Amino acid sequence: PQNIEQEISNDEVWNRFALTILAKFKSIEYLTS
Repeated sequence: PQNIEQEISNDEVWNRFALTILAKFKSIEYLTS
């Protein structure tokens, strides 16, 4: 059970990280265009 909770936590962290990178990439793309 503890491992499953850890995996869910990691997925949540990864999702937030991916969204942050995507937002930064889009903002940079917007500024350069």
